Amino acid sequence: MQRKALLIILTTLVMLFGCAPRDPNLVVRGLGEFGRAAGDYTLRVNLYDLDEKGHPRLVSAADPSLEGFVTRTLSPRGYVLRASGPARYNIDVHLLCGNMRTADMGLMSESLPVPPAAVGAGYDEHVYSWLPDRGLGAENRESSELRSSMQKRQGPRTMGYSSQTDRGGAPLGQTTPDYCQGRVLVVVSAAGAAPKREMYVGRAATDDCKAVNSCPADVCRSALEQSLVELLEHRF
Repeated sequence: MQRKALLIILTTLVMLFGCAPRDPNLVVRGLGEFGRAAGDYTLRVNLYDLDEKGHPRLVSAADPSLEGFVTRTLSPRGYVLRASGPARYNIDVHLLCGNMRTADMGLMSESLPVPPAAVGAGYDEHVYSWLPDRGLGAENRESSELRSSMQKRQGPRTMGYSSQTDRGGAPLGQTTPDYCQGRVLVVVSAAGAAPKREMYVGRAATDDCKAVNSCPADVCRSALEQSLVELLEHRF
């Protein structure tokens, strides 16, 4: 009876959290659907790692070096960075390095959201999450490419979330992961007539980073830079 009661409670909680209201004026699309004319933009690039409880924590905000990778990639395409003031587009980049096995994915799900305080006004967990691709459909290019990159990394091993190492973590009983992994999130919001908002979301996973205890952010930095540039070149 206790097990049955617990199952009912968990099911109810999942239904409650899964049915959170969505902003009817928010339109979310994949970054590959952007297809808009070049223009000026504001930029924010944040770098995170995971704390001891598996929660993303901000390591550096407005990282000048990481911002340089974005501006150098977009400049040849006609996009111009505006240091302040209103611009045609707002680009948010959130980069995470961690042992994904230790990440707190939430109750009965794999939700790894950006800390709301790091985003501020306009935060929406369906948009500002490294996992999953909620709000972009059950199957889309972002989720397909992410799965493909993970399969490529794992070689002949079967892709399945039941495996202890498939999320980029250590086998049970070990403190050092087989590898650390980086996650890339790019959110582009287009200025438009209020209250309607359009946001374009791109996500990617890096190849393996060096296996270091606790996976500090700098361990994945080079891999994150590469994945960020590739995401912008192929999708923007």
